[in-house]
Amino acid sequence: MNVQMMEGLLGASSNIKLSGTPMSVYRQASAEGDTEKMKRALGYTGECTEKAVKYQEKLDKGMKAEAKAEKEKAELEREAAIEKRREERKRAEEGAEPGRPQGTDLVQISEAAKAALKNNKPAEAAEPIESEPVTYTPAGEIAAAPVEAEPTVSFTA
Repeated sequence: MNVQMMEGLLGASSNIKLSGTPMSVYRQASAEGDTEKMKRALGYTGECTEKAVKYQEKLDKGMKAEAKAEKEKAELEREAAIEKRREERKRAEEGAEPGRPQGTDLVQISEAAKAALKNNKPAEAAEPIESEPVTYTPAGEIAAAPVEAEPTVSFTA
């Protein structure tokens, strides 16, 4: 929040509150029938509301300036992030070995690991056991498999 916004908010608020006093004088004069007093009270009220409008305009200008500053700040941050990524990419390219595609890792396997791999035979895949599905009761006992009946469809007209 900048100075213009604070000044606009405070000025508009206080002038609207100040216009309440002449309006109450206007109502009182209206009840009494005193037209001169009514005119003066409306004049004071008008001055207060005009000042409030000017402060509102100042608030609007402050809000536009704030939005512009935020937009510029976001743009600078975005440019800084882009520049940082470029620098990181440049450093990564300089550190890469020639002839090796970038983004890959180099793995080195020791001689002891190679010998261990030669001595170990891969495990053979076990054959799946074919059996009927089993159903358990809430007590944890095996329940008899329900007998599946042939599905039937009936239509009535």
